Amino acid sequence: MATHEAYVKLAETTGHKDAELLHRILEKAMKPEEAYFLLALPAPNADLAAKFKMTEKEVEDKMLQLARRGLVVTSRKGTRFPRDLGTLHDNILASVPELIPEGIGQLWMDLYDAGWWKEIVGGLTQLPQPALRVIMPMKAMPAGFKPLPHESAEEIIMAHKDLISIRRCCCRVGMQSSRQGECQHPIFTCTQFGRRAEYDLYRGSGKKVSADEAISIHHQATDAGLTPTVTNISVMQGLEFICYCCADACLVLHPILRGDKVMAALRPSRFLPKVNEKLCRDGCQDCVRICGFGAIELKSAPGGKGQVAVISKEKCVGCGLCAIKCGPKAIVMELVHPPEYIPEALVGPSSIVH
Repeated sequence: MATHEAYVKLAETTGHKDAELLHRILEKAMKPEEAYFLLALPAPNADLAAKFKMTEKEVEDKMLQLARRGLVVTSRKGTRFPRDLGTLHDNILASVPELIPEGIGQLWMDLYDAGWWKEIVGGLTQLPQPALRVIMPMKAMPAGFKPLPHESAEEIIMAHKDLISIRRCCCRVGMQSSRQGECQHPIFTCTQFGRRAEYDLYRGSGKKVSADEAISIHHQATDAGLTPTVTNISVMQGLEFICYCCADACLVLHPILRGDKVMAALRPSRFLPKVNEKLCRDGCQDCVRICGFGAIELKSAPGGKGQVAVISKEKCVGCGLCAIKCGPKAIVMELVHPPEYIPEALVGPSSIVH
C-alpha cells in the first residue's frame, strides 16, 4: 500500500523524506488528518481554526492531545512538530504508556539499526567539544572532597528545586518494548528542570517531585548501575536535565560505543579510578560487570597470586560506578582534571540528541 503523502511530507521536515521506516512510525503515531494539521504548524490558533474549520478551543484541545502523545514541541516561533528524530523518539516513548502506539518501539529500533545510529553519532560529534558529560554518583566522591556545584547531582538538583519532574526513560521504554528488550534497568529516572519540567507536566508525561525525591532517585539509579549525564557546561542555569544512561539501551551511549566515538561525544568527569592492588585480590569481576564502557579488565596480580582490576584511561569516563560496586573498597576515585576542564558554554549548534 502506498504511503499517504501527508506522512511523506512530514518525514521531509525531519530531512528523511524517503525513510520508509519513519513513514511507518508516523502511520503508527497519527492519522493522516493529524499529519496535515502538524504540517500547518507553527501558526496562530485563530489561523488554524479557520484553516481546519475548528473553534479556537478545539485547536487548544487538539494541541494538548498531540503534546500528550509527543507529537508537538514548543519553540520560539510557536508549537510545532519536532524536526529532529531524537526529539520525536524521546517525546513519543516518554509519553504515558497508554498513549504509546503498540509496536512503535520496535519500529524505532529497526530505524536505529538501519542507520539512524550513525546519524546520532554524527550529531553528537559535530561540536568542537563533547555536548554531554558524565557526573559521578554522589556515593563515589572521594572522602572529604567537595565537588564543584555543577559536577554534583545534589547541587544541580537543589539549584533547580523550584520545579523538577521525573519521567520514564524513552530509550529503555523503546528497548523493553522491542525484540531486543534485554535492558532491565529502572525506567522512571529521567530528571527534568525548568522549562523541560514544565513541558513534561503540561503533557502529563512527567511527575512533579521534590528535591529530596530527585536525590533519592539519583541514588536508586546509580546503585542500579546507571551513569548520570548532563550538558557539558558549567553554568547551572543551563543544566536542564540529568539523564541516567546505560550502554544497553541509551541512544547516546550505545551508538557512540558502537561507533567507537565515546570521547568525542561524552566528556568524562574530572576523576579517574585508582586500584589498590593489595585489596583487589579475589577476582570478583563486579567492577568489570558494572562498567558499560569496557574500561576494566582483570589481569594477573604481581607474583601471580590472584587477579587485579586494571583500568584503561583511554576508555574510562570516570563515572565511579566501579568504586560504588567494589566490595573490598579497592577502587577509589582520584581528581585528575582542573576546574576549567568543564567549559562554560558549548560552541556550535546547541541541539543534542538525548
